[in-house]
Amino acid sequence: MKNLELKNLGVQEMNATEMTTIEGGGLIADLGAVIGGVFGVVNAAGTVAANSVSFVFNQLTTILTSL
Repeated sequence: MKNLELKNLGVQEMNATEMTTIEGGGLIADLGAVIGGVFGVVNAAGTVAANSVSFVFNQLTTILTSL
C-alpha cells in the first residue's frame, strides 16, 4: 500500500492549541456546550413530567365523571 504525503497536497499539520483556536473551542465553548446539554435534559424531563401529570389528571377526570 502506498503512503500518501499530505504535505505535497498543501495540508498543514496543526497542534492541539492551534486546533482549539481555529475551531473556536476551548474551556468557555466546552462549558457552554455542557450547560446547553443540561438545559436540554432538564427541559425534556420537565416535558415528560408535565405530560405525565396531564395524563393522570385526564384519567382521573374520566373515571370520576363516569361514576
